[in-house]
Amino acid sequence: MPLRRGIERAKLGGVERLRVVSWGELVWDTFADTRRLGGAAANVAYHAAVLGAHASLISRVGDDEPGRAARGALAARGVETTLVQVDPERPTGRVEVATIDGEPRYQIAEQAAWDRIAFDADARAAVLRADVLVYGTLAQRTVLGRGALAEALAAAPARCLRLCDLNVRPPFDTREVIDEAIRHASAVKLNEAEAARLVAATGASDAVDYLLARGVGLVALTRGAAGALLASPRERLESAGVAVSTADGDAVGAGDAFSAVIAHLWPRGAGLAELGARANRYAGFVASRRGAMPEIPNDLARAITRAGA
Repeated sequence: MPLRRGIERAKLGGVERLRVVSWGELVWDTFADTRRLGGAAANVAYHAAVLGAHASLISRVGDDEPGRAARGALAARGVETTLVQVDPERPTGRVEVATIDGEPRYQIAEQAAWDRIAFDADARAAVLRADVLVYGTLAQRTVLGRGALAEALAAAPARCLRLCDLNVRPPFDTREVIDEAIRHASAVKLNEAEAARLVAATGASDAVDYLLARGVGLVALTRGAAGALLASPRERLESAGVAVSTADGDAVGAGDAFSAVIAHLWPRGAGLAELGARANRYAGFVASRRGAMPEIPNDLARAITRAGA
């Protein structure tokens, strides 16, 4: 039975420091008054590093000021950025962010450098060493992007756990993109809006059932402040949200923070209750702050990763 089909096969035992490789976008989130470092893949890498993993980002930026600033800022946050490629033609990615009814809405610039991530020799070496490979669907919005990611997923060793963030956005929410993404996945994280898009694209009656039926070992359906549903082939668990003040926050990157906790704890054999409680606590804190990569208190990071807490 493939490793991706059972959470019980996902334990790494005595691994001291996970190697988490995140594949996808490194961008600047632009708000009405400022810009902040972002991109789902970069966000996951940042939070994985905060939680103690050796976190690497495979991405691509332009040969421009935003690209140089993004690489430097992410490296300063503890993420290995030697795998962030520089594109001589395309600009660094940009996302316009607005908050509507308490939820962030995104307008993603087209023709960005991260659409042309290459699976080069350095990226291959990193994937071959990875304990966890995190990837999304936005990086598959172009033919070139889909091809490079497919090569990476095919090259990942059997022991490598593949965590898919099903961050589908119109018009890149087709059944082809969804099914190609989950075909390789050990685990899938998605929110309620993405679950609705999956149902619409596939005709499925239930997004979680659809994913489990295709061999996914863990599904995390996040519901913002209401918590999350976590499901494996043998168990389903509703995990309550954590009450936090969001008056000074924007919820940007909270889902990516949730994914980073899964990437850190699931390979160590954490059960659904532990995954849900800790991921909701950590994501709730991120939602209470501005930007996707806020400074994380040391005591919170330790509480999330401490054995038996």
